[in-house]
Amino acid sequence: MNLFVKTAKGLICLACPRTCNLQEGKPYCGVRSAGEGKGVCEVYGLVSSLANDPIEKKPVFHYRPGSLVLSVGTLGCNMRCLGCQNWEIAHADLSSYEWQLRRISPKELVAAAKKYSEGVAWTYNEPTVWAEYVHDGAVEAKEAGLYTVVVTNGYYSLQTFKLWEPVIDVFRIDIKGYRDETFARFAPGTRAKVVLDNVVRALEAGKHVEVVTNVMPGINSRDISQIAKFLAELSSEIPWHITRFYPQFKLTHVPPTDVEDLVAYRETALSMGLKYVYLGNVDVAGAENTYCPSCGNLLIKRSGFTVEEMHIVGDKCPHCGKKIYGVFGG
Repeated sequence: MNLFVKTAKGLICLACPRTCNLQEGKPYCGVRSAGEGKGVCEVYGLVSSLANDPIEKKPVFHYRPGSLVLSVGTLGCNMRCLGCQNWEIAHADLSSYEWQLRRISPKELVAAAKKYSEGVAWTYNEPTVWAEYVHDGAVEAKEAGLYTVVVTNGYYSLQTFKLWEPVIDVFRIDIKGYRDETFARFAPGTRAKVVLDNVVRALEAGKHVEVVTNVMPGINSRDISQIAKFLAELSSEIPWHITRFYPQFKLTHVPPTDVEDLVAYRETALSMGLKYVYLGNVDVAGAENTYCPSCGNLLIKRSGFTVEEMHIVGDKCPHCGKKIYGVFGG
C-alpha cells in the first residue's frame, strides 16, 4: 500500500493523520519527503538504535514472557512530545544528526534477529515514520517464524494499519491522554480519538494489545480515570501499564509521578474491572506480577525485566483453569 498520494494541492503523506503536504516543506515527523515528485521515507533502513531486549522492556507482559526481541529504531516522530524519554532520536534532525546511522535491510535485520531473538520490535521512536520498513521487515520476520511488535504512540492512519495488520502480532500502544486538551499540553495538534480508535481497531482485528500510560503530574494525570473507564468498557482483558514519569527534555519542571498516586491509580483501575494492571518505572512490591483474576493465584513473578517464576500452563491458571489473556510459551 502506497502511503503517499498526489493531489491538486501537492504530494500528501498518508502515514499518519497529520497528512502533511510534502511539497510545502519538511513534514511534522521530519523524515519523509517528496523527493523528486515521489514520496520518500528518508529513514528507510537507517537504524539509530538496535538492541536485544527482554519483551518485558517494551513493556509487553502477556506475549511470550521471558523471550528476547530484537528492538530497532530510527529517527523522527509524528507526536514529538515535550517530555519524550527518547528525544535524542525522536526529535532529531536527519540532516544534522551527529551519531552514526547504520543501514540495515529488512533481510539483514531478520537474519540478525534469528541468531539470538524470538521476535522483532520496532520501537525507541515512533514506527509510523518508517511504516514501510516496518512492514517489509515484518514480512521477513513472519516468514522466518519470528513474532512482530510495534511499540507505538497510536497516531497512525488507517492506511498504515492496513499495511501492518497482516504481519504485526503485537500492538503496544501508548494512550497518553483522553482529551485533545490534554494532548495540547505536551503534543500539540494530536487528536485523542485517533489513538483511542486505533486501540479499538487493533483489538477488533484480533491483535495482541497492551497499553501504556506514562502519568505526567498536572498534564495528563486528570485523564487516568477516563482512560481506565475506556479500557474497562472496551475489554477488561487488556493489560494496562501505568508508568512513572521522570522529568525529561522540555518538561524538566514537572516532578516525577508520586508513587502513592500510581498505587491509587492501579487500585482504581482494578476496581473498575480491569484484570491486569501493572506499574512501571517504579519499585512497588507485586505491581509487575501477573495474578489470576479469578482465584488470585500468582502466575508470573517478575523482577525488573526478568521473569523469575512462570506458572501458566498453556494459557490457563493451573489452580482454577481460568484462561489468561495472551500468548505464553513457544
